[in-house]
Amino acid sequence: MRYTVPYGGRRLDQIARETLRSERGGTVEAILTANPGLATLLDGATVPAGTSIEIPETYRPAKSGRRVLAWE
Repeated sequence: MRYTVPYGGRRLDQIARETLRSERGGTVEAILTANPGLATLLDGATVPAGTSIEIPETYRPAKSGRRVLAWE
């Protein structure tokens, strides 16, 4: 799936949340892996407006080992 960044740019974590429904579990890294050279275009963490990027459709989040509760 192709995604074109809207006017004003968008942070990479926001793109991951919008397209992959999460910014966690390696989603940002999966987008960077699917788009070699994307990291060089970033202005901080923001992808410039008009940039067309490939969103990996077969991405599966990494399984976490153990859950840690806040009070532990």
